[in-house]
Amino acid sequence: MTVPASASGATAPQPSAPSLREIAAHTTITFLSTLAIQTTTFAILALAALTLPVTEFARLSLIVASVMLASALFEFGLNITATKMYGDTRDEGYLRAAFAMRLLMVLVGGVAGVGLALAGATDVGTGILLGALLNVWNGMRATDQARQDYSSFTRSSVAFAVLRAGAGMIALLMFADPLLIAIAIYGLPVVASVLSSSARLALRAFAWPWPPLRDALRYGGYVYVNAVTFIAIPYVPQFFIASRLDATAVGTYGLILTFVGPVSLLIYSLRSVLLPKMLGSPSAFESLLWSKRGLALIGAFWAVMMAGGVAVACGIGMAYGARFPQIETVFLIFFAGFSGTAAIGLYSLSVHTRGVPGLAAAIGLAKLIALIPAVILFGTSLVGIVSAVAAIMVGFEVVLALLLRGKARP
Repeated sequence: MTVPASASGATAPQPSAPSLREIAAHTTITFLSTLAIQTTTFAILALAALTLPVTEFARLSLIVASVMLASALFEFGLNITATKMYGDTRDEGYLRAAFAMRLLMVLVGGVAGVGLALAGATDVGTGILLGALLNVWNGMRATDQARQDYSSFTRSSVAFAVLRAGAGMIALLMFADPLLIAIAIYGLPVVASVLSSSARLALRAFAWPWPPLRDALRYGGYVYVNAVTFIAIPYVPQFFIASRLDATAVGTYGLILTFVGPVSLLIYSLRSVLLPKMLGSPSAFESLLWSKRGLALIGAFWAVMMAGGVAVACGIGMAYGARFPQIETVFLIFFAGFSGTAAIGLYSLSVHTRGVPGLAAAIGLAKLIALIPAVILFGTSLVGIVSAVAAIMVGFEVVLALLLRGKARP
């Protein structure tokens, strides 16, 4: 295990500032690798929306929402926190400790999932277990990126995509059961994580000694709150829609979340590549981000995404309009808010370089608190709910960016 700087008395070596070409190369690798994974998910869910009965696709949408929420609830901010601590100290003990927590959460998720299944909530229980299991895979990817091992990242990503495509299509075409489809998409492909070179850290997850974790736990708490609220904003309304509206509305909202996946993919790729490169040394990208030129680029980025969103809305209106009559309108509303949040949200990376994770956590909590009365107030229609969600996402992301603007990097 690498000895941290604080223990050896030496200053931890800091990586040289990355070039924009390196950032672009690693972002491309991350994007294409993740694209291979998400394309299979998108294809399976999009095909399911056409072939499954509306009520069954609504079930699948609720299972997927349960997976996403459980993944966030059991993640505890580990990916970002471990990346930051490793970036600051080069101590792999932080990465091993993160794996230990993820493995323990699989046990917790299993107990919670089985308990809910026995109580009659089989779909939600399965989603909880799958969400905890998916975090093991996500942890491998985050660890590969923290260590800048992009060959391992690519290798395991391709294997994951192949397994997901094969298992998911078999489950959809042969069984057409929402539960089996979800297991095939989110459970079985996790075995691809053994191909990651970071798997050896998971095997030694409980080995001692661990580095000092007090600062990491405090930092991780803020990251966790922010991550949970970020995931909850788009996915919590799905359960509210299920309790207030019909199966068609549930399926419509689930299909919207499927089609905004490419935006999540692109922003995830940018954020996961940029964060480790922004830590520990002045970043050319961060300086550009907060300049007038950066603001113009973000505005242009949002405009390009919206142009693509309009084209997608027309396409899904033609493909799914007969089964989900409101799909085109509600997609455009949601996409405007989601893509705007994604673009403006690049500013929130400075939360970690400026050492104010509590600020992002507070904004996230305020966003979630505002969401609850908003969906109740506008909950009589799908358009009203989606409009409220979109406005809350963008509005609070702008507030966070304005607050960060006044905080200089230490």
